[in-house]
Amino acid sequence: MPAEQVTDNPSGLLPFIDEDPTCGPPLEVEPLSRERAEDLARSLKGIADPTRLQILSVLLAAPDGEACVCDLTPLLGVAQPTVSYHLKILVDGGLVSRRKRGTWAWYAVRPERRAVLDSLIWGEGTAAES
Repeated sequence: MPAEQVTDNPSGLLPFIDEDPTCGPPLEVEPLSRERAEDLARSLKGIADPTRLQILSVLLAAPDGEACVCDLTPLLGVAQPTVSYHLKILVDGGLVSRRKRGTWAWYAVRPERRAVLDSLIWGEGTAAES
């Protein structure tokens, strides 16, 4: 069958349709800003590991809200370099702060991240309730 018969267009090209009639009206919402999306992705990558989630759970439950690598290593049953590696990722992701005291570094969940991480790790309540 010739293209002219299918398209009712002597050129044989399909006509340009400005809008897709099967699609709804344009959405009138703003997407998450690119900068915020990148920050959030970095944070989510930071917690997307079982060892890092365990580290965060210990930091959230620690009496003073902080712990040292020497505290975490026996609790997690992994080597010190492994714990340090995971802590670096958490620090780089903006979830944990690092403070040097003597020869050791102490880590704590950043205060601005605490509520969301508490909720994520422990559910609706806090560590003390779970």
